[in-house]
Amino acid sequence: MANETGAPALWTPAQTAEYLHTTEDALRVRRYRRSGPPFVKAGARVLYRADEVVTWLRRGGEVA
Repeated sequence: MANETGAPALWTPAQTAEYLHTTEDALRVRRYRRSGPPFVKAGARVLYRADEVVTWLRRGGEVA
C-alpha cells in the first residue's frame, strides 16, 4: 500500500480505526498500552503506515 511516489500510505487515527472496525478511543488506549499497531508521530500528529497496520493485523493483532 503505497502512494504514487512509492512511499507507504499514511493513515490518520480515524482512517485506521475505520479499517480495523474500532474506535479512535480504542486506538488511543492501545497506543498508551503499546499493544496496538505501530504508529509514527509527525509533530503532534499520530499517523499509521498502512502496510504496518495490515502486517500487525495478519500477525495476530487483536482489535477490541
